[in-house]
Amino acid sequence: MKEPPITDAERLVMEAVWTEAPLSSAAIIKRVSPAADWSPKTVQTLIGRLVGKKMLERERSGRGYVYRPAIQREAFVASKSQSLVQRLFSGRITPLVAAFADSDKLDKEDLRQLKALVDELERKQGLEQDHEHDD
Repeated sequence: MKEPPITDAERLVMEAVWTEAPLSSAAIIKRVSPAADWSPKTVQTLIGRLVGKKMLERERSGRGYVYRPAIQREAFVASKSQSLVQRLFSGRITPLVAAFADSDKLDKEDLRQLKALVDELERKQGLEQDHEHDD
């Protein structure tokens, strides 16, 4: 599923809703406005745009509405990550990691986690390959 592009400002609203939902517009404003120094009207506009883009769902609650994400954060991040890798690196992950490594952006913890991820992927692929030979 391809999600519509959202702005950085809209993403801040989504982060608030992903953290805790459902939320009223007043609760979203309370979480987002101080950090971004936005007026309540600005946050209301962003909420409206996200509903229009089908990123937020709204349902009636008393005299107002509550909002919840139409897509989970993990699915959104996965989609955007795949899009970035496809667009900038022709779908290849290795050049992306190499770009970070070349710019000294990877610390020891990043390297440890990458090694663990590679080990896990190799284990899974080894299991899948073993199952392919069972047929």
